[in-house]
Amino acid sequence: MDPDLLARSLGPLQDALKETLKKGEAERSTVAMVGSAGGGAVKVTLKGDLTISNVVIAPAAAASCAADASMLEDLVAAATNDALRQFRTRFGSSPEEQMQKMFAGGGGSAGSGGMASLLGPLMASLGQR
Repeated sequence: MDPDLLARSLGPLQDALKETLKKGEAERSTVAMVGSAGGGAVKVTLKGDLTISNVVIAPAAAASCAADASMLEDLVAAATNDALRQFRTRFGSSPEEQMQKMFAGGGGSAGSGGMASLLGPLMASLGQR
């Protein structure tokens, strides 16, 4: 195996990896997950950077919980957990799982071609395909 050829071949691979990471970040920055609880009485919007951007409480839910705030608190927590569950399902629950989903093309993430599409040109150029 020619070391110079290998070094030249890694440049495009590094560029492709950087591009895949940028696409994944861009997708996460534009996505919003809406979690709900109490049959939609409470809705929480979670942005891709894991910040809460909106909480909506139906007036009827607020009125019925006026005497017992803990019930409303439980609904907000359940709606938040629902939004977080949606995020973890789509992008992964740990950094490692997020990388796996991105490079495998799973979870609707940006790396739809998967790692094989990144390595294919490298392997072809090395004659090992």
